[in-house]
Amino acid sequence: MSYISYPERSTSLEFLGFPPGYGPWTYRAIPEPLISSELARLASAHVISSKTTMTGCVSLQPSPDPDNRSQDRFVVLDWDGWSFSAVFDGTCHGGEETVDYVVQELPLLIHTALVKALTDAGATPLAPSTVSTLLQSSIQAIDDALTDGVKCLFPDEATLAAYTDEQIKSTINGPTNPNNLAILRCMRGTTALISLVDPKKDNLWVASLGDCQAVLGAKNSSGTWDATILSVNHSGKNPAEVARICKEHPNESECIKLHRVLGAIAVTRGECFLIFYKLHKHIYTYSHNHSAIGDHIFKLPVPYTTRVFMNCAPGFSISSKLEHFLPNNKSPPYLSARADIKHVALQPSTANTSFLILCSDGLIDLYEHTTARRATLEEILTQCVHMLGEHMDRRDAKVGAEVDKENAALVLLKHALMGGGVDNPDRLAQMLTVEIPCRWMDDTTVLVQTL
Repeated sequence: MSYISYPERSTSLEFLGFPPGYGPWTYRAIPEPLISSELARLASAHVISSKTTMTGCVSLQPSPDPDNRSQDRFVVLDWDGWSFSAVFDGTCHGGEETVDYVVQELPLLIHTALVKALTDAGATPLAPSTVSTLLQSSIQAIDDALTDGVKCLFPDEATLAAYTDEQIKSTINGPTNPNNLAILRCMRGTTALISLVDPKKDNLWVASLGDCQAVLGAKNSSGTWDATILSVNHSGKNPAEVARICKEHPNESECIKLHRVLGAIAVTRGECFLIFYKLHKHIYTYSHNHSAIGDHIFKLPVPYTTRVFMNCAPGFSISSKLEHFLPNNKSPPYLSARADIKHVALQPSTANTSFLILCSDGLIDLYEHTTARRATLEEILTQCVHMLGEHMDRRDAKVGAEVDKENAALVLLKHALMGGGVDNPDRLAQMLTVEIPCRWMDDTTVLVQTL
C-alpha cells in the first residue's frame, strides 16, 4: 500500500513512553477498513490448521529500516497429531545467527527425542514427566552445542593464551569460514517459548526460557474466562531469579545491579539490550531485548570475550559498552539455559472452550503504557485472555464458514496496538505509518492456538 495519498498528521508517540521533547513525527491518517488490512499485511497474518488445532499467527516490526528488521521467529508444526508451537525472540546486538540456528535445529531435536520416547514406551502412555524432561534436555543440548562450537577451537584459557590476536582472527574470521558462524552463534542469543499438546488433547506442556509469555485461557462453569500463566519471567525483576543468581555467586555484590545481571543484562536466563536511539544526541542507551540460548559473553570466562568474541568480524554492534560490565564477570556462567517446564492436564470439559496465547515480550510492551500506572505482567496477560475470550463469545454467536477462519492472534495484536481499548481510532495508523528514523516498538509475535 502507498501511504502518500492519505493526509499527513503528526504524533509524538508519548503513549509508547517517548519522553517530552522527542518528535513530533509525521504519520498518514489511513482510515478503516484499510488500516486494518494494512496491519494484516505487515504482520503476515495467517492461520495454520492441523489435525487437532487451529493457530492464528502474526509477527510485526513496522520499521522500514532493514537494520531494524524483526528478529522474532515462530514455528507451528503437526507431528502425527502432536501439536508443536514455538516463539523465539532473537537478540538485537548484531545478528540473527543464533535464533535462525535454533529455529532450524531445536524442533528437529525435540521431535527426535519425542519419537524415541514414544517408541520406548510402546503401548504405555508417556508419563508427563518424560515429556517435560525431553523438552528441558533438548533446549539445554542446543545451548551446549553452541558452547562446543567455541571449545573445539579453544578448549580452555591456557590454549587461548597461546594464540596471538592475529592467529585468533585468522582462525575465526572469513565469510566462508565455518568457524566464523560457530563463534557468531555464541555471541548472539534468543529466548525460547515452546508448547506441546498430545493428540488427544489430554496434556499441554509449556517450556519457557527468557521472557516470552504463555497464558492459557479457559471458560469456567459460570461462563467467564480464567487466565493461567504458564511461562516464567526470567528477569532481574523476578525475586526468585535474583535469589538464584545471588546464591550461585556469593560475595559478588554486583552480580545483580539495577535489576540486571552484572548490571548489563535484564533477563537472567538470557537477555541482551534493546537499543533505544536518543535521536537528538545520537547516543545508545540500554533497555531490553531478550535471549536465553547463546549470549556466551555471560557464560564463558572473560578471555573468551576479550580474545575471541571481540576479535570476531562481524562483531557486537554495542561492543564499546562491554567494558562497563566485564570487570564484574568473575565466576561465569551467570545465565542459565535450563528452561522452566509447566504441565497442564487438560480437562475434557474445556474442549473448544480454551485457547493458548504464546507471545514475544513486544506484546507486553504495547500494553505497559496504556494506563497511568504501569500494569503488571499478570494484569496484562489476564486482560489479553478476557478480551480475546469475550471476543470469541461474540464470534461464536455468529454463523458462517468465515467465522471459523478468523485469526485470533490478529485480533489480539490490533487490540494491543490500539492501546488496549483506548478511544483513539487514529492510533493504529500512527503505530503503523509514523515516519521515524528508528524503530518505535519492539518486535511483536503472537500465536493463538485453540485447544
